[in-house]
Amino acid sequence: MRPGRIFEHLRQQNWTAIGIELVIVVLGVFIGIQVSNWNEARIEQQRTALVLDTFRADLRDFLGVGTKFLDKTTEGLAAFDAARSRGERVPPYFMRVRGSDTAPRSVWEAALQSGLADLVHPSLMFDLGYYYSELDGIGVKFIRYSGFVESQILPHLDDPQAFYDDAGNLKPEYRQNMQRLREWVDDSVVLGGSARCLLARFDAPKSPAPSCRPNYGNFGGQAGAP
Repeated sequence: MRPGRIFEHLRQQNWTAIGIELVIVVLGVFIGIQVSNWNEARIEQQRTALVLDTFRADLRDFLGVGTKFLDKTTEGLAAFDAARSRGERVPPYFMRVRGSDTAPRSVWEAALQSGLADLVHPSLMFDLGYYYSELDGIGVKFIRYSGFVESQILPHLDDPQAFYDDAGNLKPEYRQNMQRLREWVDDSVVLGGSARCLLARFDAPKSPAPSCRPNYGNFGGQAGAP
């Protein structure tokens, strides 16, 4: 609409034409704003989908790989316990992981840089941060466990008697390190439940929902735990 037309209508006191012209102006502005909002919403949805797809892949990878390790470790611990119940003096069961002992944090760090806080509900943001913090913490525990295996178990595998005292009991330091492994298994199971909960929350990332923070139950641990 040209401003000259409004002035012309004003001079002629053509109020109907002026009203029509103003309606056209308002509609044009409104439509322009709506189109801009729709474009912004579409772009935000695309960003959210890309970020959440990355998290989905990372969480599913943790669940897939973690399940294999947990199954193997649970089976190994059960075999060790069965051998001990038969009175056998076998080397402590241990688990070793090829490559890094801790999970990479690149997914979480990249998400923070991408403006994740603007894309999801605050509670989901907090639960994701809590999950990756716990993943780091469990990784640190496993590093301590692995360090003991490298320095105190592997050098004595040819002499299983070195792991036992004169009464045939597993020495405290080895019993304690196996307890670390048992706790790692328990903690990983709990964290797996948190990962599944987060995957479900991604279906409605902007909506509030029950917390996905891991619950380890009895924080007191067991006798002999590190």
